[in-house]
Amino acid sequence: MSRRQPKIPFEELDHTADWKIRVWGEDYADLFRNAALAMYALMGTARRTGPDVERRITVEGVDYPSLLVAWLNELLFYTEVYGEIFTEVDIHTLRPDYLEATVRGFVGESEFSKIKAVTYHDLEIRETSEGVEATLVFDV
Repeated sequence: MSRRQPKIPFEELDHTADWKIRVWGEDYADLFRNAALAMYALMGTARRTGPDVERRITVEGVDYPSLLVAWLNELLFYTEVYGEIFTEVDIHTLRPDYLEATVRGFVGESEFSKIKAVTYHDLEIRETSEGVEATLVFDV
């Protein structure tokens, strides 16, 4: 059974123990949005167990790669601690060292095992002729 949801521009890559993906976007804001949605898609179908949620998220980094890891790990914090699963992402401000976004979703449970963390292992962000793409590894 594939965990990939259509319309989210990412693909799963082979990895021995963890989950590895390549995700892309038209620009950096699109990449960060799609990376968040891809991460939740990897977790499988979500079952609602509580109310809708909306959060304003801000994170800092030293460059886009560190910011991407901080961003996804911040979202995972809310998933792990509060059971929140985000299905919508609006990026308001994005610089190499700062991101501000609003995320919306619901309290729920995912179908597959939870992602523990986003890692720096094999992390790469590169600009292409179509936009920006990133390779990420999730510790499961």
